[in-house]
Amino acid sequence: MLVVTNKLTVNLRNAVRRLSSDKTFILNWPGAIRRQWLTALGWFGIAGSIGVLLRTMMVWPVPGLVYPYLLHTHSHVVLLGWAFNALFTALVTTFFSVNRFPVYKLLWLGFQVSMVGMLVFFPMQGYAAGSIAFSTLHVFLSYGMVWVMVNGFKRHDGSSGGALAARFLRWGLFFLAISTLGPYGLGYLKAKHLEASVWYNLSIYYYLHFLYNGWFIFGCLALVVRWLEQWKLIPSPKTGQRVLAALVISCFGSFSLSALWAQPPGWVWLVGAVSALLQLAAGGWLAGWLWQHRQVLSQRLRGWAWRLAVLAWAGFVLKISLQAASVFPYVVQWTYQQRHVVIAYLHLVFIGVISLFLLSKALHERWLNASSAGLWAFLVFFTLSELILVTEFVLSRFAGSYLPYFAEWALAASVGLWLSVCILFGKQLVTSRLNAPAAVSYEP
Repeated sequence: MLVVTNKLTVNLRNAVRRLSSDKTFILNWPGAIRRQWLTALGWFGIAGSIGVLLRTMMVWPVPGLVYPYLLHTHSHVVLLGWAFNALFTALVTTFFSVNRFPVYKLLWLGFQVSMVGMLVFFPMQGYAAGSIAFSTLHVFLSYGMVWVMVNGFKRHDGSSGGALAARFLRWGLFFLAISTLGPYGLGYLKAKHLEASVWYNLSIYYYLHFLYNGWFIFGCLALVVRWLEQWKLIPSPKTGQRVLAALVISCFGSFSLSALWAQPPGWVWLVGAVSALLQLAAGGWLAGWLWQHRQVLSQRLRGWAWRLAVLAWAGFVLKISLQAASVFPYVVQWTYQQRHVVIAYLHLVFIGVISLFLLSKALHERWLNASSAGLWAFLVFFTLSELILVTEFVLSRFAGSYLPYFAEWALAASVGLWLSVCILFGKQLVTSRLNAPAAVSYEP
């Protein structure tokens, strides 16, 4: 076994060296990056189609399909197929030298193989041997990504290793690594037949917390701060360090907010309250700094890049405000008992903050081309989806009634959201044939 492992390691190292010396990789860099964004957008479309199927099953049952299996498929494809791939591509092209592209290309291909495997096995078996194997493959590839990126900073291979943006990225990578402890916990609890225990749900919330609030948020903030560094809008080093430290501490502590539904000891409530307020202060300061320089930012980010960035900013402010409100016991009780409001919040963070910012970044750097029809539809149907979920929650909580035709309305919003992604995807296919590859922004 050791001999086989050593042989595979040597072969992989030789393959990387050959690719590194292949100048066609560097010459084709802009086109390759656009293809990666197109692939990520394609995964977004696939996830949307599964979401439509899930909403359809709430109206008309579909024989032979298992709802929880499809739900697992939807969540993995949208999180890892769209958001992870898009953030990975944005970070590589922003922080690291083009000369290391072959290494990241191999990781990218590995990520796509794991996604195809999850797309095949999750609908058939849920969490079982095949889906676990490919999701584990993605986890280990992410470890490789973390290792390569951290070493890229240490070697100063074109990255600004000491900059504030780079430190945001390092923490994002750290949170990604520790988030994977959640799935390991799930595997252990399933093996012990403890799915009904409080620890099972806590393992899920642990994974989602450090993935959403750690990896994705810190990764996006790293890209935001890099913009500020490039445009000479960065705050003083001392202030920047304080904001980063406060956000890091609050990210650790705010995991306790995910455990308040279990009626934990008083100190857990205290940690959650302090962390939520700390995050609100630091995140609010950063949001205020961006708002203070909105005139300059609007000149840099034009058109749809600026509109989406503003909406992502608003979503971020709403997110940290809602987390601060969640320390109150009656709010915890409401949200835990109402699945619709939990879904609305997760969609707010994932679509209203992370996805809108990633699309803004891609449009600004010309990695993607804007489609006004697709983007307007995306915003309209996302807003409609959120309103439907929140209205159902408000009516059931305060009026003792329900939204008429809730399932049908939710299905219509899902179809519209999915079609908007398809329109945006089609726009890329058309323009890629008509235009030369767009310029790619990276740090030389």
